[in-house]
Amino acid sequence: MDFMGIPLFSVMKAKLGYHSDRQSILAQNVANADVPDYKAKDIAAPDFRAIAAQLQTGSSNRLPLSTTNQMHVTSGSKSGLSFMPTKRASTYELNPNGNNVVIEEEMMRIAENQAEYQKVLSLYRKTIDMFKTAIGKPTG
Repeated sequence: MDFMGIPLFSVMKAKLGYHSDRQSILAQNVANADVPDYKAKDIAAPDFRAIAAQLQTGSSNRLPLSTTNQMHVTSGSKSGLSFMPTKRASTYELNPNGNNVVIEEEMMRIAENQAEYQKVLSLYRKTIDMFKTAIGKPTG
């Protein structure tokens, strides 16, 4: 059975992709914490409610692709959406070398992101188990 034909699974896949991409960006911030003039980056969360509504009312079960240039290839994104990192506004703390990465804040963001990823992954697994139960296959 193709679960991606169900809008709920498409949205969960997109949300997992978002959290995966965000984890990468947050890890880059930590890795560049001592680089002079490095500005912390983050990825803004898309409106997943709007995406879900679009999938329910639209004729297609595919998520729209996002590009920043007409020359970009429009396939191959692991989540169906592309997430563009943006420079985060400076916090109250700025290092003398011009770097605005605060390790404690980044670690908090990483922990929150990881918890959200685990929550969506758990929901994904539980939904698949529910389908397996409905068709009479053992879950494991």
